[in-house]
Amino acid sequence: MSRGTGLALLVSLCLAAPSGAAPPAFFAMDTGTCDATHQTPAAQVALVKELGFDGIGPTYTTPEALRDMLAAVDREHSKLIALYVPLDLSAAMPISPAILDAVNQLRGRDAILWLFVTSTAHQPSDPAGDAQAVPVLREVAALAAPAGLRIALYPHAGMWIQRVDDALRVARQVERKNLGVTFNLCHWLMVDGTDLDARLQAALPYLFVVTLNGADVGAKDWGKLIQPLDSGTFEVSRVLAKLSELGFAGPVGLQHYGIPGDARANLQRSMNAWQRLQATPLMPPGQALAAWQPAPGWSEVGSVSIDPQNPAVLQTQPGTGVVVSHGSGGYLLTKENFADVALHVEFLIPQHSNSGVYFLGSHELQIYDSFGVATDQYPGIECGGIYPEWRDDANIRGHSPLVNASKPPGEWQCFDVIYRAPRFDSAGHKTRNASFEKVSHNGTTVQENIELLGPTRVGLPEQARGPLRLQGDHGPVAYRNLRVRPI
Repeated sequence: MSRGTGLALLVSLCLAAPSGAAPPAFFAMDTGTCDATHQTPAAQVALVKELGFDGIGPTYTTPEALRDMLAAVDREHSKLIALYVPLDLSAAMPISPAILDAVNQLRGRDAILWLFVTSTAHQPSDPAGDAQAVPVLREVAALAAPAGLRIALYPHAGMWIQRVDDALRVARQVERKNLGVTFNLCHWLMVDGTDLDARLQAALPYLFVVTLNGADVGAKDWGKLIQPLDSGTFEVSRVLAKLSELGFAGPVGLQHYGIPGDARANLQRSMNAWQRLQATPLMPPGQALAAWQPAPGWSEVGSVSIDPQNPAVLQTQPGTGVVVSHGSGGYLLTKENFADVALHVEFLIPQHSNSGVYFLGSHELQIYDSFGVATDQYPGIECGGIYPEWRDDANIRGHSPLVNASKPPGEWQCFDVIYRAPRFDSAGHKTRNASFEKVSHNGTTVQENIELLGPTRVGLPEQARGPLRLQGDHGPVAYRNLRVRPI
């Protein structure tokens, strides 16, 4: 095919659930579900349900508000996963009416009572408060057990239990099977931020729930410690990688406290990032070609950049994590076959180069140097275009992107793709065409609901399942962090 065959799949977020394992339940805390247009429990639950969350984690305010929240959860066939409730050790009645009402209303719902524990008599993390806290928490656990509820201590910066170590110390003394702890990423970063693997390893026997969010490494203000999941310099994948290694199967909550702007837009960003985080890495550093059939001309390097002496050439540096072809590589095919998939992709090309990713080896999404180009030779040759079929010695049914979202050559770019494979009956007759349900280029939607009547030019024959196929013979191209998630 001419210059026009290109795309690359790569993702900058790391690890996923292990192959064959279901991802953990992912719920939205109500710190991020309320805005000017989502004030009521009904509106908030409908929003998280629409966006694909497995449930909600609200804060206890009044018995009436909890009743409304539970009614909304039932109406939307969703779930209240964790209820944030205070326990004040300095109060005359630490086991407050709020705790008693929560136990009563949540009875039989397999929910978690999220207790944040305060004390005016003891400083944060002070073990001197253990003697008072342990019998109170044993009583709460005894009240919750017949209702089928679990208690998870919620470490919160500035409160008596502010570190996961504090929660563990207390939980070990309480010694009740239905009382455990929470690991909160933002609070851990605020008050500790050290020895992540060791903290999670120690917490595992008591770990009931985890909360995550985007965050900046080294930050000590909430605006930078709590961001949408696709933002920040902290690698959230480190947490998920360790949890996966440990076999943690509990729910994961999304913390959005204090994030300004539209709740729907913020939650959608974090959901998109969560889905990418669940994808399987096909180019892990150090073994970036292990999931691919051997092909000439491809190699793993540490980084790539445009040659300052020749902008049409890539220069490389030793290392791992980036797969590169200098323009003479063959087609690179995955060893595994796929059907419907979600892909996140990062790719880099120099000036006047192109490549392509073929879904099932058949349908190509184009990578091309389209920066600053208003119109090109024919529809589908542009970056983010769906390359045309070839019929009667002519290109047909190519699809240009809705918007030219290309960056300059030499910069890393990304695609997020939802692809639907064709369907065939038992006799091999096609019953549904393949489609690109959605393609985003550098965060901008460039294709939506594009039906594919046949394979792309030089694409493999259509089939129900097939490999991912990267083109390496139409010019230099680099890929990194390619991830796939069957859907």
